[in-house]
Amino acid sequence: MTEDLLTVDEAAQLKGVTVAAIYSAIKENRLPCVRILNRIGLRQDDVQSWTPRSYAGRPGAKSGRPKGIPMSLEAKSRIAESQRQRWAERKRG
Repeated sequence: MTEDLLTVDEAAQLKGVTVAAIYSAIKENRLPCVRILNRIGLRQDDVQSWTPRSYAGRPGAKSGRPKGIPMSLEAKSRIAESQRQRWAERKRG
């Protein structure tokens, strides 16, 4: 039975995502797993049928913002605004 189970590293390589993405999917119950002696095993069929979350539906994106694609101006302005709010809170507090 354990021969057909994949490790988290093997599953990440198979799907082309990070190990953190696999752990996140397991934690959120989006990817079923088997625990044997404090180790995680993943059935290959489950891993192959699992679809990782993609970034804004861009083709080829695995999870998160793909490397080499710049952040949008809207996202930069949201980050800048949240930073200004945090700095103002720190100044007051």
